Amino acid sequence: MGERVAVFKFGENWASFSRSIDETRIEEAKQSLKKLFGEGAFSGKSFLDIGCGSGLFSIAAAQLGARSVLGLDVDPISVATSQSNAAHWLKSPSSISFRQLSILDGEQMNQLGTFDIVYSWGVLHHTGNMKLALRNAGQRVAPNGMLMIAIYNRHWSSGVWKVIKWVYNRVGSWVQKILIWILTPVIFLAKWLVTFQNPFRMQRGMDFMHNVIDWVGGYPYEYASIAEMSAALENIGFERLDVFPAKVPTGCNEFVCRKITASAG
Repeated sequence: MGERVAVFKFGENWASFSRSIDETRIEEAKQSLKKLFGEGAFSGKSFLDIGCGSGLFSIAAAQLGARSVLGLDVDPISVATSQSNAAHWLKSPSSISFRQLSILDGEQMNQLGTFDIVYSWGVLHHTGNMKLALRNAGQRVAPNGMLMIAIYNRHWSSGVWKVIKWVYNRVGSWVQKILIWILTPVIFLAKWLVTFQNPFRMQRGMDFMHNVIDWVGGYPYEYASIAEMSAALENIGFERLDVFPAKVPTGCNEFVCRKITASAG
């Protein structure tokens, strides 16, 4: 038998972060979706959120007018957290649902059908098989539908971070806390030097400290350059409409794509 892969408990981190969700964070999530897909893009559309985490972006999609929203996560804590947040923040949560499911489970994914918009921000690179995860995600997009994928950028330091993440998930909680304590000022300084912006003022997703824990602990861990991801998306039948490069070298590049359908005749 092969070595058991140590996996970061993303659900616990999302549950902790969820205590700070408020109307401002939901509005920021809505603005993020509008930036990616455009104004009015969700009205009457079906939306699949792969790796829903706290359910924040599923909730945002529902508030933007999506007729049906399905959030998936492999972590049962994330599913429970998302359900609780949706019940709290949506007046009529009947159009939204959450399910525990791995994107790598092709058979179960196929049973979901297709969606007008498939969204997966910073998730597929944590599955342990990014290539398969990307293919399975792409197959859930309806003809001429939209796919948004955010993947860690390839950088000279990516290999170093992979080792750090591997170590983090194989030590005890006290050592993990020490690693976070050591690396937090490093990450803060690196982000500030690159962006000249206050790292505590994050525009989407988690707050700074929960994001640090997510980043340091996030394993399995894969990454790809913009060119590599563009080629991979083209190979599974997508036209790249836009790309938003990562603001920091090891951050996530965002790819907005449309599914290509063969022309008749």
